[in-house]
Amino acid sequence: MWGSENLPVLSVTGVSHHTCPIDVRERFALPEGGQPPPADGRTTESAWLATCNRTELYTLSEDAGTAGAVFAEALGVPADLTERYRYTLDETDAARHLFRVASGLDSLVLGEHEVLGQVRNALGRAREQGSAGPVLSRLFQDAVTAGKRVRSETEISRWPVSMSGAAASILLERQGLETLERTYVLVIGAGEMARGVARCLQGMQAQDLAIANRTRERARDLARESGGEALDWPLAPEALARFDAIVSCTSAPGFVLTRETVEATARLLPPGRSIHLVDLAVPRDIDPEAGSIEAVHLSNLDDARGIVDDSLSRRSEHIEPAERIIEEQIACFREWTAARSASDSIRALKERADSIRQRELEWVMPKLAGLSERERAAVEQFSSRLVNKLLHTPTQHLRETAGRSEGDALGDLLLQAFDLDGEDPKDGS
Repeated sequence: MWGSENLPVLSVTGVSHHTCPIDVRERFALPEGGQPPPADGRTTESAWLATCNRTELYTLSEDAGTAGAVFAEALGVPADLTERYRYTLDETDAARHLFRVASGLDSLVLGEHEVLGQVRNALGRAREQGSAGPVLSRLFQDAVTAGKRVRSETEISRWPVSMSGAAASILLERQGLETLERTYVLVIGAGEMARGVARCLQGMQAQDLAIANRTRERARDLARESGGEALDWPLAPEALARFDAIVSCTSAPGFVLTRETVEATARLLPPGRSIHLVDLAVPRDIDPEAGSIEAVHLSNLDDARGIVDDSLSRRSEHIEPAERIIEEQIACFREWTAARSASDSIRALKERADSIRQRELEWVMPKLAGLSERERAAVEQFSSRLVNKLLHTPTQHLRETAGRSEGDALGDLLLQAFDLDGEDPKDGS
C-alpha cells in the first residue's frame, strides 16, 4: 500500500557530483555549521543530508512536487538553476538512493565510509528540529543498517580511497613520493573530514603535522589524537610558508585562504620550493585563483577522482553483492511501510464502523425506553461484537497481505467501499 494515492509521498531532491561541478554545488551548500533550514509546513516530515559532494532534502508530503519547491526556496537558490541541476526521486527509488548513499555506492569515491556517519547525523539533526517522524526515522535507520552491512559483509571499503585518503594520495602523487614522512602538513579544520585526513596522513607516515582551527580547544583535541601540534587560526603568511602542504576542510561560508594570502605566502618560499594546497570543502575554502600563482599547486574535490582509479577498479568487484544487500534492506523497509499503511487503514475502518455503530445506538435506544440498564448494556455489547466480527476477516486479510499486490487491492477496495477518505456521514446512511 506504500505509494498509493491515498498516502503521503516519500521523495528526495538534491544536487550532487553526478549533476553539477563543484562551483555549482557550493551554491547549494547548507549554512555554516551544517544546520539545515527549518522544516517547511508543506511537508509532513523532512530531513536534510549534506556531504562533501551532495545536498539533499528528503520529505514526506501530500504532493510529489513539494520537495523540489521547498529545496530551492529554503536554500535561496534561483529556480532556473535548481531545475537545471537537481534530481528528484520518489518512493522506492528515493529509499534505494539513500541506501546507496549510506553504503558509499553513490559517492565520488566508491565505498567511502565517512558518509555513513553523515547519514546518521542528518537524522539526529532532523529529530532535534522535530521534522523527522516515524517514516523518515525508519528510512534513515534502515539506510544506516544497509551501510553497516555493506561494510561488514563485502570488501568494498577495504582499500583506502575515502575523500580523506584521496587528499593524502594527491599529496603523494603531486610530490612524487611514496610516503609523507618528510612532508610538513597543515590541516585546517577540526571536524569529521579533518579527523579523517589526519588519520590518513598518520598512516602515510607524516611525522610533522599541524592542526589549525578557529576554536583552539578543538584543534588541540585533534592534535592529541593525531600526534601533531595545535595552532590558532588564522595564520600569517610567514607561518604558512613553513608547510609543504596544506589541506583545508572547514565549513566556513567564505574563503579561509584568499588569493592574496596565498600569493604573500608563495613569495616567502625559497627558490625551487613549492606548496601544495588541497581544498576538501564545499563551499570551497581556498580561492580557486590561488592555483594560478607560481609555485602553488591547488587541488579540489573533483580532482580526487583520477587519484583513486586503481582502488576503484578493485572496489567495483564488490558492487553486485552490495546492491543485493541494499535490495534486502529495501524489502524490509517496504514491509514496514506496508504494515504501517495497513494499520492506518484498519484503524480508519474501525473508527468509521464504530462511529456508525454509535449513531445507530443513539437512534434505537430512545425506542427501547423500557429496557433495564443491564439490557441496554447487552444491546450495546451486541452491537460492538457484531461490528468486530464483521470486520475481523477483512482486517485479518489486510494484515496478512500487507506489502503484496493483493493487499494493495484489498486496501483500495476497503477505502472505496467505506469511503474512508471522505466525510463521515452524519445521517447514519
